[in-house]
Amino acid sequence: MSASPSRGAAACSIASRSRIALVRATAHSFRERHPDLPFYVLLADEPHEGVPDASEPFQVVLFEALEIPDSAAFRFRYRELELSYACTPYLIRHLLERGLDRVLFLKQETLVLDRLDPLFEMLLRHSVILTPHLLEPATGADAVAREISVLRAGVFNGGVIGFSRCEEAFAVLEWWQRRVESDCVLQVDHGLHYEQRWLDLVPSLAPGCGIVRDPGVNIGHWNLHERRIRELGGTYRTGADRVRIVRFSGYDPARPEMVSRYNLTLRVGDTADGAAIFRRYQRLLLEFGWEATSRLPYAWDFFDNGVRIHPEMRTLYRRFPDGTSRWRDPFRTAGPATFYGWLREHRPELFEEVGGA
Repeated sequence: MSASPSRGAAACSIASRSRIALVRATAHSFRERHPDLPFYVLLADEPHEGVPDASEPFQVVLFEALEIPDSAAFRFRYRELELSYACTPYLIRHLLERGLDRVLFLKQETLVLDRLDPLFEMLLRHSVILTPHLLEPATGADAVAREISVLRAGVFNGGVIGFSRCEEAFAVLEWWQRRVESDCVLQVDHGLHYEQRWLDLVPSLAPGCGIVRDPGVNIGHWNLHERRIRELGGTYRTGADRVRIVRFSGYDPARPEMVSRYNLTLRVGDTADGAAIFRRYQRLLLEFGWEATSRLPYAWDFFDNGVRIHPEMRTLYRRFPDGTSRWRDPFRTAGPATFYGWLREHRPELFEEVGGA
């Protein structure tokens, strides 16, 4: 293929409204480096006053635009973050079907610090690109524990992935959609880590898959020990490579001294010049409304009568082999033969736990 790396390219992300500040920061940092490229955000939630607003640094994709079959059942199966993760292949496919040639997905909690031309260039040659958690053996006293953690979560990180518009990519996306339709959950003992663990199979399924081996891409708590960040003349580097994408998985701006809730021993002060990047990220989250938006309720956390949905109710619905055909809209509470009615009869204690007795 002969085309410029940016022609027909875009980036995207997904968030519910309580996490909208995260994708605002991601989109803002991407547009700083790529002002000529669009950034799309799927709102995996209902709109709310001011979310999204007219000044967003991204174009909004509403959930219904994905045209997911049995969408009420799909929304009911998953909790807030699970749903965002499960929507990933649907959003990417939606954007490719709209005519984009290359789509780069950046998960919420991401900051872009340099141009991403090398990734878009890879998508000129590959159907799919994936980023491994590790590019070298882990080091330090906890090296084995960290490598085991990666093995349980998956070889590849779902935070930075790319697809080009080709038959092979669409085949992978269709397969991935089928897998996350009901199995986008955290059940590590059963080999599941949300949408991410399925990516381990992609290099086998797609001969045109490319592996991103740039140490400056997708730096996170899982590899910060090996990718020491230094600031040189206004540019951040890890070794000789530019730092392009930093992931803040598990970061809490209310606890800015901690790198991630997933690694309680790693502190921001331990990350060399990376500490300045964490401070910048915290400032952006606060600037983009984290304190207010993080308290917004998730629209699909309630039945249509306002009773809150207990997480166990979602699990029960997922376990019914005929759940979708039996209760096509599990949010519905009025009328005969509803899932709500079944729960009232068989699991009334769950309503007591959510205050809906």
